[in-house]
Parts: sequence; structure tokens; C-alpha cells
Amino acid sequence: MSLHGVTWRVNASALDNMDLLEDSLKWVSGEKSIINRTKDKSFHGSEQYLIVAQTQKRKEAIESLKKLGDDVLTDILKEGIEKRIDDSKNLHIRLELSKLVAGEISLADKKTTSSTVKGKFKIESYPGEKSSEVISKLIETILDNN
Repeated sequence: MSLHGVTWRVNASALDNMDLLEDSLKWVSGEKSIINRTKDKSFHGSEQYLIVAQTQKRKEAIESLKKLGDDVLTDILKEGIEKRIDDSKNLHIRLELSKLVAGEISLADKKTTSSTVKGKFKIESYPGEKSSEVISKLIETILDNN
């Protein structure tokens, strides 16, 4: 009942405060995470950046999941965790960027039109285990210990 790692990513324009975005990603992903910033051009030619925070450590990935807080974790379970898991055993979460840079955690939903931060947790599950059950048990353990 664990995670292999976590990746958080955000798309930004040249007008965004890159240091603030990187600090926010560092906070949610863990201080030991690796931050990468890549520069590219959008379809229309303007500069854009992709900022990625990543850790492949189980403990740090679990700490990142814990940082989402009881309310968000409870909402994820209530909404049905299966729809957030892909065929590669990744749990996908989107957070509102404006809240994250203010030090708050808020799930983005389908109606969210503002910028988001995308999180991808790699679930540690093996043949015979359902990824949804593994991650649900981990979240329930986190909630029970808080």
C-alpha cells in the first residue's frame, strides 16, 4: 500500500512569476523533489514554460499526498477514485493554481476555467491487486492518522 513517486506540472507564460510557481510546486511535492523548467513557444509564437516537480521516493510521494489535506482526500474518495486512475496505475489530480500559490489546496473540477496544477501519483500495485483499492486504503490510512 504505497506509491512509487509523484509528478506535479504546470504550464506558464513568460508573464507568470516563475519563482512563485516553482516554490509552490516545491511545497506540494516536497523539498527534496527535483524541479525542471523547460522553455518553448506556443502555437502562436509566444514564450511558454513547463515547470515539473518530481520525486521517485515513496516517503516523499506519500507526504505530497498528505499535503492535499483531509477535505480534498475525502472528496477524492467520495467522487469515486476509479475515474482518476489510468491504465498505467497513475492517480491523476488537478489543483487550482491560484489557490496553490496562496498556500491553499483546492481541487479543480470540470467547470474550472482557471489555470491548474496537474499531479500524477504512481500507485504501487502488483498483479492481483486493484490500483483503486490500493490507493483507497492508503488515503483511508492517511485520514485515520490525522
